[in-house]
Amino acid sequence: MPFDHEFIAPVLLTKGGMTPHKLPLPNEIGDPLREARVKRIIGTLDGHPFRLALHRSHDGFSFIALSRDRMRTLDLEAGALVEVALRPDPDPDHVDLGDVLEAALQAAPDALEVWDTLTPGTRRAYAYTVTSAKRADTQESRADDLVRRLRDGTHAALRRRW
Repeated sequence: MPFDHEFIAPVLLTKGGMTPHKLPLPNEIGDPLREARVKRIIGTLDGHPFRLALHRSHDGFSFIALSRDRMRTLDLEAGALVEVALRPDPDPDHVDLGDVLEAALQAAPDALEVWDTLTPGTRRAYAYTVTSAKRADTQESRADDLVRRLRDGTHAALRRRW
C-alpha cells in the first residue's frame, strides 16, 4: 500500500525525555495529521518498516521518537538524514503480541478475557515488556507472569518491573 507522505528528516538530539532522538515532521505534513487527530502512523525509515506513535512537542511540532534500539538498528546518529515514508495507521489499536505472548494468552481464556478489557496503550506496554526480552526463556517467564497477574487481577501493579 502506498504511503501518503515522503520526506527527508534530520535526526534531532533533544534534552530530557525517554527518547532523546527525534525525527521532526515538516509542518505541512504534521499539522494536518494533528488536526485529523492521528495518533499512530506506519511507514518506513530508510526502508525499514515501523508502526509507531505520532508525538507532538509542547511548542507544536510533530515528530517520530527514535528509541536507542532503532537508532542502533538503522545505524543512525544525531544529525543523520533519514528517508521517511508514512501514512496514518489504518489499525491504530493493533498490538504486536509476539508468538510467546500470543500462545500464552490463547492457552488461558480467562486471562485473555481480562486482556481484551485493557486499553490498547496498556496492552502495547505489557506486550513490549514480554517481546523485548532477548532470551526465549525470559519471554516465556514474563508471559507466564503476565497471564498469572491477569488471572489474579494484580496486573495493574505491573510497571515494567522485569
